This record gives sequence, structure tokens and C-alpha cells, in this order.
Amino acid sequence: MANTQTWEVTLPSLKTILTCSAAFIALVAASKMSVQIGPVPLTMQTCAIGLIGAVLGARKGFLTVLAFVLAGLGGLPIFATPLSGPAALVGPTGGYLIAFPFGALITGLLAKKGWTGENIVKSTIAQFLSNIFIVIFGGLWLMLLTGSEKAFAVGLLPFFAPDMIKAVLASSLLAGVKLTLRK
Repeated sequence: MANTQTWEVTLPSLKTILTCSAAFIALVAASKMSVQIGPVPLTMQTCAIGLIGAVLGARKGFLTVLAFVLAGLGGLPIFATPLSGPAALVGPTGGYLIAFPFGALITGLLAKKGWTGENIVKSTIAQFLSNIFIVIFGGLWLMLLTGSEKAFAVGLLPFFAPDMIKAVLASSLLAGVKLTLRK
């Protein structure tokens, strides 16, 4: 007698699969919205990552963004730069890629503590912390490759103001969604 197992998809698990898939697709789209300003492009990825963490929560957000990074490291051309596969990890954007899942984790943990949605100030701070964590980690990685002065000039400094704008955008979107869902 053969042991056969069936894989049952329940409504909650299907909802999770679809939500995480949509977040993955949004992150791929955000990676393609980029401006090349040096070895590290300015993209909407950190905005998407913060939103993913806040909406999906720390665990699902981390895993969704980790799946994105692993898919790119596996060779899918989904990153903002032409690099994919292991070359992306050892290049100038490697540190940012490593930090991506942790950015989602940060906003997910802060969202659980109420730092999202209706409280626009806390939500903006949470989004900015996620963005800046990614930028600082990526900048430190870049520092190992290029030296500290160049890394600061091309891997950190150009991102602070845009990251604040992205944090305001993300927290505004979260507040708008929260208001819409209440109606």
C-alpha cells in the first residue's frame, strides 16, 4: 500500500501565497525603477521593502524579500543592475542586497508595535530606519571594495534625502490604505 499525501491549500495559506507573490512582483518592479548615479543605482526598492515589511509583518516580509534576493542570486535578472547570480553579491551592490531582508524585518517589527498606518510620524520613522539600515550596511560593504571616502560619496550621501522622501511616500501610502480599509 503506497503512502500518498495530498497537499491541501486552505484559504488562509492561499491568501498568504498570493500576498507574498504580489509583494515579490512589486519588489521586482521597484528594482526596475532606477536612476544610475554611480556604482549603486537609486531605486524604489527600499521603499517597496519597507512597505512589504509593514504590510506582511516581520517574518513574511523577511522571507518574501529573502526569496527575491535568492532568486536574483540564482540568476534571474531581477536586480536593478545588470548583475545577477553570485556576481551581484560580490559587486558594489552586494551589501545592499544582503541588507534587503533585514530592512523588511525592521519595518515588520516596528509595525507590530504600532509604528505604521495611522501614526504617520512613527510610520515615517520606521520606513526611514529600514531605508537607512540598508544604505548604511550597503555603504559599509562598498567601503570594503572602494575605500571609505569614495563609499561615502557614492554609496551613502546621495541616498539620505531620497530615502527620506521614500519614507514619507511609504508611510503616506500605508496611512491611505488604512483609511480606505476602514470605510
